[in-house]
Amino acid sequence: MRLVAVPGGMLPVETIGRGPPLLLLHGWTLDRRMWRPQLALADRVTLVGIDRRGFGDATAPADLAAEPDDVLRVADALGIERFHLLGMSQGGRVALALAARTAGAARTSGRLLSLTLQGTALDGPEGDDEAVPLAAMADAARRGDLAGLRRLWGAHPLMHAATPAGAALAAAMLADYAGRDLGASGALAASAAAIAGAAFPVTAIVGARDTARRRANVAALAAVGARAVVLPGAGHLCNIDAAAGFNAALAGALDPLSA
Repeated sequence: MRLVAVPGGMLPVETIGRGPPLLLLHGWTLDRRMWRPQLALADRVTLVGIDRRGFGDATAPADLAAEPDDVLRVADALGIERFHLLGMSQGGRVALALAARTAGAARTSGRLLSLTLQGTALDGPEGDDEAVPLAAMADAARRGDLAGLRRLWGAHPLMHAATPAGAALAAAMLADYAGRDLGASGALAASAAAIAGAAFPVTAIVGARDTARRRANVAALAAVGARAVVLPGAGHLCNIDAAAGFNAALAGALDPLSA
């Protein structure tokens, strides 16, 4: 466990395991604890869990546009030259933005060994099954009604877990979400085109019970070369809902010859 300095504050970074590094970018309102079901892979990779700015125990303020550079700062601080990258939902947006740079600046070119995207948010209109009550959540945060904010988001389909253990983990993370990112500046574009012609393998994983838009996003990523994996019985939190299947798919992403 260590703290990595980034503009505006610190990011907590937790490492466990052995083997090539896998940097983990959690989803919106979540934190590095979401990757606990992936500890089963610690005998083959070094898991690097990061609390993104604005979430968990991070002191750096929320700013999506700053996050691709944050990933590189974490890698540099840990002495990691090349790494696998896994991004979930909004964290997948950050991962895609970093992947889009790999054909350009020398600082990023060649650093990604592989990219895995879980339930990633791509640009486009929200479907009726995943519209986020952002205005109501921001209003609750302004009024200091964190319990109300958490109720609004906890009832959303994207936060539903399929197992009691998964529900408990999701609830624990939500209980610590304080809405610090609501209204924050900074944005990132995210499109499937970011991985077109990528020199590293890309895997897109989604739960069969995730929203229609997230399933369509995986199809769009597959159309430009990603390997698509759909996990039966799992929702947006498919790494928790279907940990065994997710870990098998992730192991294949890290070592395509084993898939």
